[in-house]
Amino acid sequence: MPNSFPPQLLRFFSPVLFFSFLFTPTVFAELVEYDINIEHKTVNFTGKSVQAMTVGGTIPGTLIEANEGDTLRVTFHNKMDVDTSIHWHGILLPNDQDGVPYLTTMPIRARSSFTYEYPVIQSGTYWYHSHTGLQEQRGVYGALVFHPRDKKKDYDAEFVVSLSDWTNENPKQVLRHLKMDGDYYSFKKGTVQSWLKVIQHGWKAIGIRLKHAWIRMGPMDISDVGYDAFLLNGKPESEIGVAKAGDKILLRIINMSASSHFSVQFAGSPMRVIAADGVDVEPFETDRIPIAVAETFDVVVTVSENKFYELRATVKDGSGFASGFLGTGERVRAPDIARPDLLLMDHMAHGKGDDHAMHHGHHGSPSLRILTYDDLKATVKTELPTENPEREVLLRLTGDMEHYAWSFNDKTLTQADLILIRKGENVRFVLRNETMMDHPIHLHGHFFRVVNKHGEFSPLKHTVDVKAMETTVIEFLADKDKDWFFHCHILYHMMTGMARVVRYEGSARNPDLVRAEKKDKRLSLEDWCGWGHVSAQSNLVDGFLTLAHHSHQFEVKWDNNYTGEYEVEPVYAKHFGKYFDFFAGGDFERNDKDEIENVATWGFRYMLPMMVDSELRMDHRGTLQAGFETHLQLTDRLKFHGIYEVAWALEEAWDYSEVDVEHDYRAEFEYRLNDSVSLVGNYDSDHRGGGGIRFRF
Repeated sequence: MPNSFPPQLLRFFSPVLFFSFLFTPTVFAELVEYDINIEHKTVNFTGKSVQAMTVGGTIPGTLIEANEGDTLRVTFHNKMDVDTSIHWHGILLPNDQDGVPYLTTMPIRARSSFTYEYPVIQSGTYWYHSHTGLQEQRGVYGALVFHPRDKKKDYDAEFVVSLSDWTNENPKQVLRHLKMDGDYYSFKKGTVQSWLKVIQHGWKAIGIRLKHAWIRMGPMDISDVGYDAFLLNGKPESEIGVAKAGDKILLRIINMSASSHFSVQFAGSPMRVIAADGVDVEPFETDRIPIAVAETFDVVVTVSENKFYELRATVKDGSGFASGFLGTGERVRAPDIARPDLLLMDHMAHGKGDDHAMHHGHHGSPSLRILTYDDLKATVKTELPTENPEREVLLRLTGDMEHYAWSFNDKTLTQADLILIRKGENVRFVLRNETMMDHPIHLHGHFFRVVNKHGEFSPLKHTVDVKAMETTVIEFLADKDKDWFFHCHILYHMMTGMARVVRYEGSARNPDLVRAEKKDKRLSLEDWCGWGHVSAQSNLVDGFLTLAHHSHQFEVKWDNNYTGEYEVEPVYAKHFGKYFDFFAGGDFERNDKDEIENVATWGFRYMLPMMVDSELRMDHRGTLQAGFETHLQLTDRLKFHGIYEVAWALEEAWDYSEVDVEHDYRAEFEYRLNDSVSLVGNYDSDHRGGGGIRFRF
């Protein structure tokens, strides 16, 4: 069973030889030690100085290397005034060294040190990163290379290639903006899908947009965040290394980004893939490698001439790329990758990602080879022991862009935190992606089989990218104990709920961790966050404030004119799934007759087809009100917002013919100047027409 042993050893030793090796003293084994500072440092990747977090003074952090069979001891000195942590991604190690604060390991406290120590029982390309808050986005990550024992090298040199994304914003602000509006960064990325663009694209795009709107799905996108830079070895453009014509170079490519998938191309030759996620695969050649967040690929490239060849990593959404150059002499650029046309993407139609569709090139041409998981074939059989009991777990990958909450089976980590398994079982996770985005799923402390066309030779990985609207099956032997984290490796998806704890039944939690978690209350990932806007217009002043946490939301909205009329509505809302909210609160109003009306209200909201928000509410006097609201993005900057409300004063008469009916409406146009400021104009049934300025915060 592959996961019982270090995967690399299986390729070189029979079981007998393996156990002989295990119990024979190894004179080559060493204690490899590192002392590394984690500290704040000012960096400048884009012309703007920003305070970041560094490991060993750099981004990415110190390269940590050891040989298979060594013992690795790394002491991190936290020089910051906040806690931090280090998770060893893809490493088979004792549970208490895994580095998830409060779950497996204590956090590295502010102004203190912590030592990780474990035997190196595998080889390959891996990485490490913080598992505290959003620190991974701020720079707490680095490469980890474990070199194999006595393996003949068939290349002339090797280099690490780290890919990452960078934002000048505080990552907490990024998450707040996503909670405020899941499409917040489309303006920055230039991916706003306005109706003007849809119409310009013709009937096919119109049909796709209407179909998506009918099933209550917003405009397509590939990624959430608008980044300021993409980095290769810590720079937008870097020199990977020197090589001469004919040299074969091993490139250890690691995607250390917080939320960006890349497509990697090399200008000098095809890339010969020899390992994925640190585990050898049957070698094959490819022209382009889609690499999801947290994956690693080892490739060998040949420098064909004495030129400086570009290795280009283009972000999947086409919003940018990072470059590294290998060789010497004149620079040779890798080919451009066309930006995907989001208006013509329709995962509902075919259930296949773009990478799958382009595997054999555009229009069926075999000239462009793009890696898919079916290209990965293990070098040894990886099937699980047939005599073991089996457990199958269906995990639907679900998301809610309206509230920016990501989940498994429509439940976030705080709502359903455990997946229970038993030691000795063959465990099968069926990962059914029901969202329009890819999700790189990572299981700590284990390798799993990604079941593909190679059957018993299906590859071993620690991270698998589950494509939009597709299903992926992974299998592993439950051969550990205690608790192991399982989550989407898009940082903002994990932090808003797409995570679980895989718990071995019968395992007891470390009481010190339990006490610390209860004291610090930090195992829950997401904090409360708030946002809002205020408008000053010629006919009224209005505003909206909200404070949200998982499925709970507090809101207050108000408007008033300049003659003393006002309305203030504070409510608490509880989300039940993507489309349904229950709310309760109050409505405090002064009308044009100087009458003050204060009422308690309750009701529910429901999203209708065509992305229309509906609301039905009752107040304590017996007034029933129905409301409908919609938004239409007309151009990149211009948006229409419409509201219609009808109320029945049932307290005045139970005979419907005598019920007082009141109609209210507002039509508003908003022209976005930048991320924070818009010009607005409106016509309101109560306040007539006017215009002014809106500030978002």
